[in-house]
Amino acid sequence: MGQLINRPSRPPTGILSQVGLAPELWLAVFEQLPCRALHDVSLTCQSFRYLAQPLLFHSLTFCPYSLDTNNRRFIHRLETVERTKQRIQFCSSARIAHAVRECKFYPRYIVGAVLNADIAYNVLLDILLDTLPLFINLQSLSFMFVDLSKPQVLKLCALRSLGNLSLGNCTVEHVQSLPSSKLQVSDLTIICDNKPRVLEDGRNGHGLSVFSPDHLRSVSIINAVAASQFLNSFLGNASQSLLQLRRLTLPCELEVVRAFRPLLHLIPELAELKFACPSKIQHDLPKDEMFSLSTYSHPLKPLSKYQGPRQLLPHFVRPGALEHLNLWSTRPVSTDGSMNPIELHAALVGGDETVSVCDQEVLKTVQILELSLTHVNALVLDDVCSRFPILRSLYVHVGRGFFADASTQAWNPETIVDAILNLPLPSTIQRLQLSSHAAVPRGGFATEDRIARCKRDLRVKYPNLFFVSLDETDINLTWDGNRLLGC
Repeated sequence: MGQLINRPSRPPTGILSQVGLAPELWLAVFEQLPCRALHDVSLTCQSFRYLAQPLLFHSLTFCPYSLDTNNRRFIHRLETVERTKQRIQFCSSARIAHAVRECKFYPRYIVGAVLNADIAYNVLLDILLDTLPLFINLQSLSFMFVDLSKPQVLKLCALRSLGNLSLGNCTVEHVQSLPSSKLQVSDLTIICDNKPRVLEDGRNGHGLSVFSPDHLRSVSIINAVAASQFLNSFLGNASQSLLQLRRLTLPCELEVVRAFRPLLHLIPELAELKFACPSKIQHDLPKDEMFSLSTYSHPLKPLSKYQGPRQLLPHFVRPGALEHLNLWSTRPVSTDGSMNPIELHAALVGGDETVSVCDQEVLKTVQILELSLTHVNALVLDDVCSRFPILRSLYVHVGRGFFADASTQAWNPETIVDAILNLPLPSTIQRLQLSSHAAVPRGGFATEDRIARCKRDLRVKYPNLFFVSLDETDINLTWDGNRLLGC
């Protein structure tokens, strides 16, 4: 879905004939305008309104439910049902439906809302699911805090294909009697909190039984139970592979990682792998360097992007292709995975027998590097210089998790500026950003004269560098004073 682009019938003549442009050209122009400008255009004349108004409904958001403190959903006013019905009916009309590309459906907290037991909770969800096939160009669909029964799951399958599907804290009933044609989803996201809800039978199928494995190109699952079900459903049988999957995000939970590693060879096209950092590193992950993993005979992947703990890097990444690297640690230094610079130094350079050293052949092709640290010093920048020869972008984030020396400032800006000027950063460097809520404020060190001198010196030494930010206030050391570049 999303490949078939239907246009409305030709609009009334008027200003269109006077200017001499075909309606298709006007429509192409209007599609490039922001929403506010589209609203103004639709008020210009009848012809423009006919063309521009459908584009105002490119993205639909329905929030008909109230949500209490226990995450129970309900509709507290009958007027809400009627109003939402009318809106769905209008958006599904022939003039509007073809323009809809994105649809979101979720509840919200409403102050003072009171449960009304006379209103069926899922009545609006049924109406929306019946209407979705009319959105013939729908590309993205998101549900949050929604229960999908078997009949509703089958209604969802009536779409046949979908670009992006996101299920956030949803319970989806397992469908054993599968439809003749499974739902073809390219990008699937499943997010659940630490206390996932289940259906009356104690199960939550997460909808995995109705997705076609042959069409999945990107999967992101931030829940250990759902991730285990995914691995069992699609990769549990060694004869089945995910031939199209290129991007995969899994929770960095011990059992998930152990189950996934021996199945890595069943995803031949995998290029991007991300392990989502759990909320409490100290309690959820093993402390040993090998991550309690055995050595497998299956080959590693020539990944272009890896995000996860440094401890897992040698278990999944093959040298020669890695371009984007985002590293944190499972060591109990902080609660958010931030590394101490000493640990990073040992991982990149060596010198500590308790820390495994990253393969230099893996690191030397990295162009984008993101690090999560407890603080930043010249040692970090020196290690980056020596181990990443073609680096284009460096982002160092100082986390807010608790660690022993949390009172220590994230970095000394004077020292960092001097390090940037004195250390041999790669000549390819283009972007440098240090981010922390604990950095020394700009007013404490950075006078206008010093920034100006730093600009001149950096421009001479690193001709490709166009952005430098040294704290959360985004100190932009750019060459053009009228242009501010954000990361």
